[in-house]
Amino acid sequence: MKVITLRNSRKKERKEMTTSTAIAIIPSVDTLESEGLALAKMYKNEQASLKKRFKISISKDGLDYRLGKLMRSLRDEVGENGKVTSARLRDVGIANIDKRRRSEAMWFFDNQDDCLEAIKASKKGFTSLTALQSAMKKADKSNDGPSTESDGDDDTSTSNVNAESIVANVLATAKKHNIDLQQVVEMLIDSATSTDNSVAESEVA
Repeated sequence: MKVITLRNSRKKERKEMTTSTAIAIIPSVDTLESEGLALAKMYKNEQASLKKRFKISISKDGLDYRLGKLMRSLRDEVGENGKVTSARLRDVGIANIDKRRRSEAMWFFDNQDDCLEAIKASKKGFTSLTALQSAMKKADKSNDGPSTESDGDDDTSTSNVNAESIVANVLATAKKHNIDLQQVVEMLIDSATSTDNSVAESEVA
């Protein structure tokens, strides 16, 4: 009788455990909603933290400000049309910093008054120089308004477009917004290379 009682007791325990496990894995009705609220709170905290870090980074003692100041000094060494070599970047110890970060930092240093005005005017604020630069470019395009230089047909307005005119427009735009010409050239080369590779792959396919 004791053996039978013990076996029954174990069966009962296993049944209770199985029932308990089944109940535990059934999602409640508000699981997705609760998860969404939790993620929204995490995102809000993250954005607040990023904005705080960004504000510190562009201050006089911050990383981006000081990096931009150093890049401006290096650029002045070689002239506006010169190239800061990789060897020189290694000499001053910033070769390991991403080139886009270096370029954006120098852009901020060169345009800090306009940048600070844009930051002040923004309701949401910014979390990076990338976002700030993008917003300011969009604002410039919006302020320029639609072009009214030509009232003729589209074919007439584009008949003189060639490689030289495109290059001239790119250079003028880069100079207007103080964009690093070296970075523009490198990005154009990378874009052209990736396009050629894509065409070659499609032809093989």
